[in-house]
Amino acid sequence: MEKLAIIDLSSSKIDLIIADYTKTGNFTVTYSMTEQVKLIEDFDGEGMLRSSKSNEAISILKTYKVLCQMKRVSNIIIYTTESIKNLKNYRSFIDEVYNSVGFKINILDENTEITSLYTGVVNSLDLPKGVIVNITGDTVRLVQYNRRNILNQSILPIGTFEIAKIMEEEKNTEKALELMREKFSRILGEVEWLKEVDEEYSFIGTGNAFFNVGALSRKLRKYPVDLPHNYELSYEEYEKVYDLIKPLEIDKTKKIKGVSNDRADVFASGLSMIKALFECLGHRSCVLSTRGMKEGFIYSNIESVNGDKPVSDILGFSLDNIEAYYDEECSNNAKQVGNLALILFRQLKVLHKLPRNYVKVLRIASVLHDSGKRISFYNHERNSFNIILNSDILGATHREIVLASFVSASQNLNDFSLAEWIKYKDLLLDEDLEAMRKLAIIVRLAEALDKTERGVVQDVSCDILGDSVIMKTIITMEADIEIKEALKSAQDFKKVYKKSLEVL
Repeated sequence: MEKLAIIDLSSSKIDLIIADYTKTGNFTVTYSMTEQVKLIEDFDGEGMLRSSKSNEAISILKTYKVLCQMKRVSNIIIYTTESIKNLKNYRSFIDEVYNSVGFKINILDENTEITSLYTGVVNSLDLPKGVIVNITGDTVRLVQYNRRNILNQSILPIGTFEIAKIMEEEKNTEKALELMREKFSRILGEVEWLKEVDEEYSFIGTGNAFFNVGALSRKLRKYPVDLPHNYELSYEEYEKVYDLIKPLEIDKTKKIKGVSNDRADVFASGLSMIKALFECLGHRSCVLSTRGMKEGFIYSNIESVNGDKPVSDILGFSLDNIEAYYDEECSNNAKQVGNLALILFRQLKVLHKLPRNYVKVLRIASVLHDSGKRISFYNHERNSFNIILNSDILGATHREIVLASFVSASQNLNDFSLAEWIKYKDLLLDEDLEAMRKLAIIVRLAEALDKTERGVVQDVSCDILGDSVIMKTIITMEADIEIKEALKSAQDFKKVYKKSLEVL
């Protein structure tokens, strides 16, 4: 695998992420680091970057360079936005970075900012239409897309830092929140295309303002999984966070877990800006994305990935990323089991009668069915449950990920834990329990049919006759072991499908 580093030099912090990628374009982020340093916000009286801040930034970049060298990163890309031009001495700062560290800073134009943001988000969420909102310290980026094409875009030259200045004058938190909301609402009102966004478009939020609110929302509702990406924040859940914060003195918000200790005022301004966005977009739910510009840059800078053309199968690409990070032998078996599981799903449809929206669950569970063995062979089913639940799976909802975890861990019905299931009841539907059992049997059969990991079973044809199912394997060579392993599922198959099973 090759390595790529992306360094984002923003107004208040410097981010580093490192990704491992393959020649086929699969990549996984393997390292990240963030250091706080106020650059664009911390001018001197004449709009010049203070030398102390310049030195601090360069020191951080030198550390990042050493880290990249230690991790054998061959390609380092560092960028900032045009807001750096607010500094009168920005050119001398850029030159100093190059002379001291050897990094050539790319200043992104607005179109590149928008394209990178769009690429990072649209390749991580399976939402055909959306309005992406990225809130930063000095900027708000807005992108409307439909069928993976950008329709409208805007960059507002105001962010949480500028809005937070209201709190310097108004110490009453509740009143300050309202004043900040009103100010940002007026700014949003000047974006004409926002007024025409219909209900079919998803509201997608990215950036620390959304992440902090999402984290508090999950704590308040005792959300059963800690998955910030693709978390759906309803307006009702948002209001619970807002109502929690508004009666507090701003300093007391620092004591709330999940709120940055050094910038409680910025948290409050972000909270108000999100309220204005909810109102502007008709109180539709907000889906959070942890992907953004940095991930968009990864897509566009891997030669084998066409950054201008979004990934057509987000879930498949995500699962390939996870498998590609491990050895090729394991990946081949995972793909074979995944293919066989989909074949069995189609062949047994008349019996299981599950709608197509369960296919994503099956794909995740079958491809990652053996992932627990990477930790330990013993109790690997339980390990697989935890790996799936905590893997970086894109293109699937939290419910689908939880269900896939249970499917993988419950291939033997005796291993299913109802007490564990109840922990996630708020995410699951009543019909999911029976569906999980049916899918678990399919994954178990698919795994059995590639027991020797030789790929000898290429296809399966199922005849459903009266009270039995005759499963005919299409093979490339002798497959006695695979057939014997599949027959070990006959007892559980009959419990779930009410049919006896023969495998030929």
